[in-house]
Amino acid sequence: MEHPFLFRALRQVEIEEKYKLIPKSLEEFMADPMFGIDMTFPLEFGSLRNAVRQHQWKQNGFPTRGVSTTPKLERAMFYATENKVIAKIDTSKFIPLGIKVYDVNELLKERPNEIACFEDNEFILVYNKAGAFPREIINEIIHT
Repeated sequence: MEHPFLFRALRQVEIEEKYKLIPKSLEEFMADPMFGIDMTFPLEFGSLRNAVRQHQWKQNGFPTRGVSTTPKLERAMFYATENKVIAKIDTSKFIPLGIKVYDVNELLKERPNEIACFEDNEFILVYNKAGAFPREIINEIIHT
C-alpha cells in the first residue's frame, strides 16, 4: 500500500464501541448487479466491482462489509462534522491481519461517472471475520 496511513470519520456506533471500525453489514463483499447502479454490460454476478460501486453509491451507499477511508486527512475532516472524531489507520497492519483494501478510483476508472466522490480518493477496507476490525490498526484518534 502506497499510503502509510488512511483516515476515517467515525460513526457514533464506532465511537461508542471504544473507537473500533465497524462495517454496516456482515455479508460477503461481493454483489450481484443492482438495477439503476450496476448497468455495465455484460452484467457481472458475484462481483467485487458491483460491491465497490454499491458501497459508495451517491456518497450514501448500501450497507456492506466494507469501511470507507481516505488517505487525505482534510477529506476525513469534511466527513467528521457531526461526530468530530477521526481514526488514523496504520496500513502496515493490513496484510498480517488479513484486511483487504480496494481503491475505488482504480477499480472504477473505466467508468469515472460511477465514482461517488473522486476527490475522496476512497479506499474501502474489508475484514472477512465477523464483527469489528482489529483495534490494533488504529494508530491514533483525532478529535477535531
